[in-house]
Amino acid sequence: MPMQPLADVSDSELVTRFRVGEDAALGVLFARYEGPVFRFLLSILRDHHKAEDALQETFVQALRKGGDASPDGFRGWLFTVAHRQAMLQLRQAKRRPTAADAEWLLGVADDAEAPESQANRADELRAVHELLTLLPEGQQAVIRLRVYDGLRFREVAERLGCPLNTALARMHDGLRRLRELWEGRDRA
Repeated sequence: MPMQPLADVSDSELVTRFRVGEDAALGVLFARYEGPVFRFLLSILRDHHKAEDALQETFVQALRKGGDASPDGFRGWLFTVAHRQAMLQLRQAKRRPTAADAEWLLGVADDAEAPESQANRADELRAVHELLTLLPEGQQAVIRLRVYDGLRFREVAERLGCPLNTALARMHDGLRRLRELWEGRDRA
């Protein structure tokens, strides 16, 4: 019996396939819901860039916790995550200080932080940089562009010349591997 193309498979089956390691299944879900979730976010946030940011964070959460979603309720779960991301964006916009205030706050925070905690944070950052070098180059590149350069996933994919789903999957796999390496470091 020939395999059914992933685009024709139900959400429930795609979630089940993702749980057993078929990353392409999550890519199909993202492609299926990217437009509707974006329009939903845009209707709440009324700002194209904020809606794009919230969409990316929604998909990051789906990568991290998509396996926890009920196979039959993935769509509702995804829109719930999107709604939470939109509300988070709105709350952050209300709290965000002006640029001058942010510089002042950073200066106060840096001066007030104990030297010991500054040193610990610097050690942890060095450890993360070292662990990052242990990842495959594709995962390193996506994490660096997304986390250090602050690019959106679409921009990361364009810069690397790969599909958006590939960039998202590399981020997911890379973060999972980094977490494993970090936990292994703590046990050693």
